[in-house]
Amino acid sequence: MERTESIVIQVAPAYENIKIKEMEKFGWNLHGRQEINAKGEAYSKPSYLDKSTYLIKIEVYNYVKLHFVRSLSLPNLDKIKEIENEYFSLHSPVFPRLVPGGRILLPLWYFLLWPFWLFYYFFIYKKKKAAAEAQLAEMIKKQQDILQKVALLL
Repeated sequence: MERTESIVIQVAPAYENIKIKEMEKFGWNLHGRQEINAKGEAYSKPSYLDKSTYLIKIEVYNYVKLHFVRSLSLPNLDKIKEIENEYFSLHSPVFPRLVPGGRILLPLWYFLLWPFWLFYYFFIYKKKKAAAEAQLAEMIKKQQDILQKVALLL
């Protein structure tokens, strides 16, 4: 009987296929899946306002548990694990909120503090968003470089 290792990852249902393809690049094979309708953490897109494709971990009420298995006799497994750790240790940038304080303070910003919001938007938000987008572009480039390295080993 072949020795294997396994891992379970929780993702939002819409990003199930993205995560499966990502894990397959490191030699993992999908062994099973289970859809859960309860509160938990899962990988998903940051928000509906953001058009980027990277995933972050958020709290959700419906998620899918994916069970992956990988053979321990895989050639170059030690190097693959090292590269995999590097890939998953990359941190996603934190994008600023368009409305400070979120939905709770939205009426306050809309009716009373809109001049301050305009200042925030043009002088703070835009700079922070540009910096986060630059970090995101750098992270994506690093991810692509890492995926090219691992593709040579598999």
